[in-house]
Amino acid sequence: MTVIDLREGAAPIAAEAWWNRDLALGSGALPLAEQAALAEQMATMFRVRLPVLDALNILAQGAERPDIRRRLERVARLVAGGTPLAEAFARSGPKVAPVFLSLLRSGEQADALSGQLTDLARLLRLKDQVHGQVTTALLYPAILIAAAVAVILIVALTLAPALAPLFQDEGRQMPGSLAFFLVFGKFVSNWWPIILLGLLTLAAAGLWAFRSWGRGAYWLPLLGPLLHYSDLLTLVRSLALMLKSGWPLAEALRGLEKSDAGGPFAHDLRAAISALERGERAHPALAKGGRFPAVVRELFRVGEETNALVPVLEALSESLQGQLEQTTQRFLRLLTPILTLVIGGAVGALVYSIMGAVLSINDLAF
Repeated sequence: MTVIDLREGAAPIAAEAWWNRDLALGSGALPLAEQAALAEQMATMFRVRLPVLDALNILAQGAERPDIRRRLERVARLVAGGTPLAEAFARSGPKVAPVFLSLLRSGEQADALSGQLTDLARLLRLKDQVHGQVTTALLYPAILIAAAVAVILIVALTLAPALAPLFQDEGRQMPGSLAFFLVFGKFVSNWWPIILLGLLTLAAAGLWAFRSWGRGAYWLPLLGPLLHYSDLLTLVRSLALMLKSGWPLAEALRGLEKSDAGGPFAHDLRAAISALERGERAHPALAKGGRFPAVVRELFRVGEETNALVPVLEALSESLQGQLEQTTQRFLRLLTPILTLVIGGAVGALVYSIMGAVLSINDLAF
């Protein structure tokens, strides 16, 4: 190499003032579909050997969301100042999946990285498709639940107080359903701020539990197998991508364990890491934990013993993807009619009790 030009380097970029930082109410993670699109765009630019700084500037200019544009511009400034791409992306870039950053850290060769990012985009789009299907399936029952709650509130706050004086004036005992709604309406009217606060707290706690889930949802009849296959497919494909990009098995497993320390497979991953650090194989530790399906444990053993773990994991991910699609379709076919019957039955019981109270008014005339 011959030096033909020397210039003063850019000054280190200080931490940004808090009033200029992006504020996010949620986790701040980029949606899966946008992560997949970003991975595909970066793969295309690396494939044509576009310089990293030019690629980042193009990505920033093409970003539709202002916050993503600002983050990519910060990454470009860091890279221009000498910071490696992966470190700059981790410090100031959009919040992406851990495997995304792992591929950037290990992908020194643009040709290899472009293919890995393309595979990553397929995985992210598959997860986004599963999430979208589940969300769509839950939308109709959610509408039914909201309608049922609205009917209950209307009855408790308007209909029950309007019918109660008819029985009180005649000195007759009110039907049990009407008395219940009358008491419930008074309770809601007097304590609605506390009730609203409690519901918001319960919703926040439920959302937190759903995101961190000590994975108790795995025991649910319909949703459990779907979540299991989804997390297992993500783990297998992420491990295959990291191994293909040159990560040692122990480091790849450690990266996956750190990215989901509270996940369902974290304990087995830690045991496998300890076994590899002692000079042993990883598959006995995975088999001992019992959290991985038998076919996954056996194929992992074959791949590790034959030094063909990457192709084995890739073939296994294809099989798991088919099982995930079948489980998703089964979930969608069963969930909506079951919830519809349950909620419809509850609404029917409510209407029956209301009509019983209304019809009992006829007895007051005799």
